[in-house]
Order: sequence, then C-alpha cells, then structure tokens
Amino acid sequence: MVVRMTYAADGQRRRGRPPRLSRDQLVDAACELGIENLTMAAVAERLGVTHQSLYGWVQDRDELIDLVSDRLIRRIEILPPPDPADWRDSLRSYANGLRRLAEETPGFAAAGLGRFRTTAGYADVNRAVVGVLEQVGFELVMAQRIYNTLNTVLLGWLAREETLSDVPGLVDPDAWAAQIAELRSPSDERFEFLVHAFLAGLPDPPDRMHLVPERELPIDLRSSPGAADAVVHELL
Repeated sequence: MVVRMTYAADGQRRRGRPPRLSRDQLVDAACELGIENLTMAAVAERLGVTHQSLYGWVQDRDELIDLVSDRLIRRIEILPPPDPADWRDSLRSYANGLRRLAEETPGFAAAGLGRFRTTAGYADVNRAVVGVLEQVGFELVMAQRIYNTLNTVLLGWLAREETLSDVPGLVDPDAWAAQIAELRSPSDERFEFLVHAFLAGLPDPPDRMHLVPERELPIDLRSSPGAADAVVHELL
C-alpha cells in the first residue's frame, strides 16, 4: 500500500482547529493598527484568522472603530473643579485630554465627527462632564448642550489639524499670506486660542447652587432617566 502525504503550500495555515478569538483581541489588534489604517482585512491578517471570522464579533469596520474609540476615550479623567467658580478649568482639562488622544491616534477626530457613539466609555465621559456642569449650577439640558457643542468644536479643529500637512501649493501665495502665517503658527498657540475663545463665550451658570444635590461622578446614564432624556432632547 502506498501512503500519499500532502502538505499545505508555503504561507497557508494547515486545516485544524481555528485559533481562539475574542472581541478584546479584535480591539487590541485594531488599536495597534490605528484608526487611520484600520481595515477588516488588516485586522484579520494581524490575528492570523480569516476575514469572515471577524464578523462573528463585530458587524463592520464602523463598529470596530467604535470599540477602539471607546477604549481610548476611557483614558480621559474628568475632575470636578476644587472651586465651582473654576468650572471652565474642568472643560479645558477635558479638551486637552481629547487633543492628546487625537494626536496619538490619527483618524480619531475625523471618525468622531461623523458618528454619534453610545458605547459605555462615551456614556461615562458624557455623564462625568455633564455632571460637573450640573454641580456648578447648570440645568441638565444646558449642561448637555455645552458638552455636545464643545465636542463638535474640538473634533472639528482636530480633524482639520490632521489635514494641514496635505495643503496643496497655492497659486497666488501673496493672496494667502495671512492664512499661510496662521497655519505655520504653533499648534499649541492655535489650540489654546480655540479653547479660550469657546470657554469665554459660555454663559455663567445660574445662581442655583443650593438646588443641585451632591452626588458621586460619574452617574449611570442607564439608571438616570433624566440624564438620558437630556441627551435625546439636545439631539432633537
């Protein structure tokens, strides 16, 4: 009897038990690749699995980006101001934290502009920031509006900042002299101007501090219907 043996071609995985996979492994691999270079095929290759096997854990690339962004946003620590009069410092600290994330993860800001995220990490940050604003006297709906508007301003600026390296040559440089000078100014200086201008334009909270009950932050949005209603109300 002749026994014939076959071998897998070079570079192919032999048939057998597929490698174990988890959602955390998908997110780990996606974080290593970064949002800017994230594709389902690249994640599958990095994990040594088939492209199709990923869809047992995530619906599509957008959901995977949501999970990566959720993990990143948890790095931001929201601290209530020691003095309620310094509540803008808490927002400034949040702005700086968001900028660090965007600089460390190209594509983060642009991805955040086009998609409303409701993952646990984003809900925690939302509750924390809105909670700080409530603690200093803002009504819940106004606190949510301030947070939403701040995010839009920051993400828009950060996404635009990523594109500045690709500014094409200008046909008439003299006509764009001021713009060129502005784009070449230090990024830190321009960001500080943005944040300062935004915070300076916010109204002061009403004098109703005695009406705001003390509570620990963050507050679970799922167990706080009023906070959830504020998000929906502001979006509508």
